[in-house]
Amino acid sequence: MKVNCLCKESKLLKVFLENDHFKNDSNECDELRSKLNNFLNGEEVDFKENVDLSLLNLTKFQKKVLFETYKIPYGEVRTYKEIADAVNSKAYRAVGNALNKNPIAFAIPCHRVIGSNKLLTGFRLGLELKKQLLINEGHEIIKDKLIF
Repeated sequence: MKVNCLCKESKLLKVFLENDHFKNDSNECDELRSKLNNFLNGEEVDFKENVDLSLLNLTKFQKKVLFETYKIPYGEVRTYKEIADAVNSKAYRAVGNALNKNPIAFAIPCHRVIGSNKLLTGFRLGLELKKQLLINEGHEIIKDKLIF
């Protein structure tokens, strides 16, 4: 599986799987495409210089959720409740919906957010990919549940 992206001046605007029906042949994104694919193959990649939430067409709440998610270190996870608490909200489902709108998956690691019961829930790019990304980051998963 490969990843493609849209970008502007080295900032990610959208990340998508290459099998999606969009093809981007722009050379401007070559370095970012390479970083994204390296991440998908299990490498720890720093996207700090490639994320600018002000460029994304999202609500203020969505940006708060994505910013909080962006801060989750490689190899760690948070629950939807923890993200909601961090943005002073009790709307856990709204957090999940905001993460579902994340246009720059991997750079903003929404795959690192799990249910309070440690189950892998919700991931726009599919639970199998979420599972693989978490395994790549050193987590053990049995029957879609994170084992601590």
